[in-house]
Amino acid sequence: MKTLFFQHNTPTEYFKYFAESDLIDFMIGHFNPMFSRKRVRASILKITKETEDTKTLVLNVNRNWKKFQAGQHIPVTVEIEGRRVTRFYSISSSEMEAYPSITVKKQAGGVVSNFIHDHLKKRDMIEIGEASGNFCLKTFDENLLFIVGGSGITPVYSILKTHLSKLKDKKITLIYFSRTKEEIIFFEQLNSLEDKFSNLKIHHVLTHEEKAGFRTSFLSKDLLETLVPDYQDRLTFLCGPETLQNVTKELIHSNRLISENFQPHIKPKQKKSNQAYEVKLLNSHKSILVKGEKSLLQELEDNGVYPPSGCRMGICHTCICTKTKGSTEDMRDGDSSTNPKSIQICVSRAESNLELEL
Repeated sequence: MKTLFFQHNTPTEYFKYFAESDLIDFMIGHFNPMFSRKRVRASILKITKETEDTKTLVLNVNRNWKKFQAGQHIPVTVEIEGRRVTRFYSISSSEMEAYPSITVKKQAGGVVSNFIHDHLKKRDMIEIGEASGNFCLKTFDENLLFIVGGSGITPVYSILKTHLSKLKDKKITLIYFSRTKEEIIFFEQLNSLEDKFSNLKIHHVLTHEEKAGFRTSFLSKDLLETLVPDYQDRLTFLCGPETLQNVTKELIHSNRLISENFQPHIKPKQKKSNQAYEVKLLNSHKSILVKGEKSLLQELEDNGVYPPSGCRMGICHTCICTKTKGSTEDMRDGDSSTNPKSIQICVSRAESNLELEL
């Protein structure tokens, strides 16, 4: 008699799928949604509207949550239309606060950010992961400069709240670029910090609006020399969009700069032909056709295949898999690889027929 249950997958594959810990989590989760043997589950305690398109979520986490360093980010996983989707968000609370929080800016076309804004409410459950990242203050012996754009204020706000009391004898300057005054995140909170700490100077700079009491400009050498004459002598933290990143890196030497960038630099692709490539998914026993114009992750999702993914920009390595055959291009630097190797499918494009252990 033919056993349909094992027609396409081995018993080992099914055992891994129905792992003991998952079964226990599933069963007890019906009675206690916060329970998990290994995963960090969080209940939303409070949602605060910071700007028209930015919200802060305060989280009550289960016992699996570990400590974080100010400036780090965490993976946030939600279920959207039956599939688990993960994105990374910086922690906006200080290390001393009782509950961690994340601050999420709604992005055009952002699957998770839009879901968080439009659907999540108080007491809803989400899953988060371990904090990671090196955008952290490790020395208290230098004067500091923070150059920030838009939602890049989130990790910097955590750093300031956590460490300002240890830096009272150091000069601290924040230059915060926002499109308009209404888009400034944590405006009142930052003013309170400036009032409390006399060594902290904050410059709000608007890029798309002229308003009394605010400077209107983009970053330039003249602006830096005007606002922070000794900027070359300071340790600088940079977080913001690619344009701000590029200008800052031209003005400040790399050994004096610590940067965080959640927007990968993707080189444009010029295909030599309209040929489609076959991608064999060895573990799923499927084959799909891709054009090689977008990342493998995007093309898989376009074909109804949803591998584990996180940051979608080559940072977190959640989407890493083994390529056993074929050629791929790294979209960040244009390097091609024809040898069997592990690749990040969120920043890799197909250049030939492929075999992937997915």
